[in-house]
Amino acid sequence: MRYLIKSQLYSDAESQLKGSKQILDDCTWASCAAAITWASKGELNPSAADAVAVMKQVTGRKDVQGKSDNGGSQPEAIKVIAKLGGKARYAKSWNDVVTAAKSGAALLIHVQQPVGYPAGIKISAWHDRWFKWWSKHKPEKIVAGYGHMVSSAWCEDHGFQFACPTRDERTAAEKYAVPVTESQLRQIANSKVKAGKGYKVDYKTVLIVTHPGKKVTTVLSPAPTPVVANPKPAAASPKIVRPEIVQEPPKKLKRNINADVATAIRIVQKIGISKGDQTMREQIVAAALDALQAALSTAIAVFLGLGVSIFDLTGDGAKAVAASAISAGLLVLQRWLDEDNSAYGRTRK
Repeated sequence: MRYLIKSQLYSDAESQLKGSKQILDDCTWASCAAAITWASKGELNPSAADAVAVMKQVTGRKDVQGKSDNGGSQPEAIKVIAKLGGKARYAKSWNDVVTAAKSGAALLIHVQQPVGYPAGIKISAWHDRWFKWWSKHKPEKIVAGYGHMVSSAWCEDHGFQFACPTRDERTAAEKYAVPVTESQLRQIANSKVKAGKGYKVDYKTVLIVTHPGKKVTTVLSPAPTPVVANPKPAAASPKIVRPEIVQEPPKKLKRNINADVATAIRIVQKIGISKGDQTMREQIVAAALDALQAALSTAIAVFLGLGVSIFDLTGDGAKAVAASAISAGLLVLQRWLDEDNSAYGRTRK
């Protein structure tokens, strides 16, 4: 069974405006509508607009048109799912996420799109336009990404499916979710962790959505070593779509590489390494490879976003590509130097 998109492009009047007047701040509610439709096997079939109406009842909040003010949180999503006729709970581990999905549940995932996303994942035509515009005008926006709520599910025919509510449900090409592997879905769920946006492990960004009568197995065992990030507070939010939805503060993001290895070795020598952790050399290699991947993937993404041939790349374009790669690289160095971040095996003495 294919996962139906409930598009926030039609959730209210402001979402249907064109250009800079368009406000997309209903991703949480659109994703709630898609999730309950899947979990109920179509018994319930609310639109994104229906979910927005329910949100107003549950929260008592007004959605002022022309203003990005309708972002949603996980606790609010749980209440809206309940009002729609389903049940949403926090995932207990990544194993819990996978088992629940394979038992028929839908997943609501709080992300920092497209930070750390797998290369080649087709998000939406709307996202492609967003990416291309910011690649030309302010590449650091690509590195920072934007706060968003997406959904997912699993079936035997298509495996895991990833649904961004910026997809257009009225077009054949975007009517359904995109097939992804479990590994790719976990990378997507880890985007908030990677961006340092308040989550320490990937599965905590996930809500499991079920419907009465549809049994879903609960797995209490811990996930296999979840990814831990440097818990730093988010910066101030920018324009389009408020925090919990489409667009958040530009914070230097991604991982790093171009750090001088010799200098890195001297720094690591001053840091205590707990028993059983990686050796110093393994830490350096891990950080270097991580950083190289971040720098290269960011540079390639920004270059493709410019939409020009490599032979037509101007000085400004080259600077944008270089700046994005360096920004991504420096963030890994920052995380590696943080004694409270154990991602590379370091511990504070």
